[in-house]
Amino acid sequence: MFISGPPRVFDGKVIIGNAGSDESAVRGFVTAFDADSGRQLWKFFTVPGNPADGFEDEAQEMAAGTWSGEWWKYGGGGSVWNAITYDKANNQILLGTGNGAPWNHKIRSLGKGDNLFVCSIVALDAQTGKYKWHYQINPGESWDFNAAMDMQLADLTIGGVRRQVVMTAPKNGFYYVIDRKDGRLISAEPFVDVTWAKKIDLATGRPVENPGIRYETGRATFRPTPLGAHSWMPMAYSPRTKLTYIPAIDLQVHFDDTGITRENFKFAEGMALSPGSATRLMRG
Repeated sequence: MFISGPPRVFDGKVIIGNAGSDESAVRGFVTAFDADSGRQLWKFFTVPGNPADGFEDEAQEMAAGTWSGEWWKYGGGGSVWNAITYDKANNQILLGTGNGAPWNHKIRSLGKGDNLFVCSIVALDAQTGKYKWHYQINPGESWDFNAAMDMQLADLTIGGVRRQVVMTAPKNGFYYVIDRKDGRLISAEPFVDVTWAKKIDLATGRPVENPGIRYETGRATFRPTPLGAHSWMPMAYSPRTKLTYIPAIDLQVHFDDTGITRENFKFAEGMALSPGSATRLMRG
């Protein structure tokens, strides 16, 4: 476990997350401290721990129902390594969470369940750290399509109604506009060539995945890649042009987990990448 992103400062508080879900058994979390004294004010875990140890809060208990097997032995992932946004208007913190640990859903959760709050936008009460709402971008994520990319806040008129929104362009290649008061999806359209999913269903908020994308037979080829259609490089929204400017990456990847099983998987030493599958990037 390590820290790869900067702390954020808001309303007399400092908040920071953690990283490392690609290399080790990491359980994601964020911690808020008093900016003057350094005293810990609150801590929120983005994935549940071992049920035998009890749950820190109701959100963890709820999330545990979306996991299978002994996920806590793999950490679970969900690192908050980059995207932390203070929404002053709603007195909340918005977290963009990372991939599962390991990436391979078959290993960490028996291939079952949505695995909250991996690859999600999670809203917390800024004063208490209590869970408010979430929107999961990739349920049961298995490709390093983390949602830890930066988020832009804006007030937009949509359908004649003024709405407070959060906008984000995560690794999976879709550009999301989400109501930041309740987490409801407003729109999600591709900003690069996307072949892992047909679309995002606006009624359910869930992706309509293409067949075989979870490398059920061991192999899958699709766009974009684990590098992301958009990664940590900041994007920007202009209220004047009403456009978002995204530094995009357009590549293809081949996944193959042939011979890799839950029984023989283990995290490599020396902070080596340990996704639970082999990957190869391709331009074509």
